[in-house]
Order: sequence, then structure tokens, then C-alpha cells
Amino acid sequence: MNQVNCPVCGEKCVKSGKTKAGSQCWLCKSCKSSLTHKINNDTKELQMFLEWLFGKNSQSEMPGEGRTFRRKTSKFWDIWPMPPKIEEVKDVLYLDGIYLGRKACGIDASPVHGDSAQNE
Repeated sequence: MNQVNCPVCGEKCVKSGKTKAGSQCWLCKSCKSSLTHKINNDTKELQMFLEWLFGKNSQSEMPGEGRTFRRKTSKFWDIWPMPPKIEEVKDVLYLDGIYLGRKACGIDASPVHGDSAQNE
């Protein structure tokens, strides 16, 4: 059974009917406060998003079949993972290329040494 504790006093709450929307109402018998307990599904939805992101299934093959899947996982598109901080200085080589035609490709390479890479 889903046990809910009172956010005011910390005691156990008992069921106390439902709202018009159908959510369960809870009542604390010690301090007489009432609340509705919402279940946080963010962890489950993130796991579903990561399974799709690193898997071979299309969005329509995931639970929720397309639109529901996209609605539930839309908040995770804004997450940008931060790269790990590297403390040691290393040499960097910047490469850039452009495809010019059938058998032509231009490549530009510019080395940057560790001391000058920190100053940029």
C-alpha cells in the first residue's frame, strides 16, 4: 500500500476521499491537514527516454506509441551532459575540412600547444 506521511508534522496520513479530478485525498489525523499526493514518474520516463535514445526502436515502437512517448519525454531533450573536467594540459589539433567536388577535398589543420590552448 502507498503510505503517505504528512508534510507538516511527519505522521502517517489516512485516505480521505477523492478530488473532482479523481486524485486521492489524504488526511493527517494528528494535525488535521489535508493533501493530495502526486506520484513522480520522472525516473521512469527518463529511463524510457534513454532506452529509446540508445536503442534501435523507433518512437512509435516505445511504450505510449509516438505522441504519448514524445509528450512524456519532451522535457529530457533540454538536458545537456557536461563533459568531465580535465586538469592536465594537452596539445590540441583543430581540423576542418570541406568537400569541394568529385575528387577534391580541402583539409586545414592548425596545432595549438598546451600553454597557448589555455589562453584562448
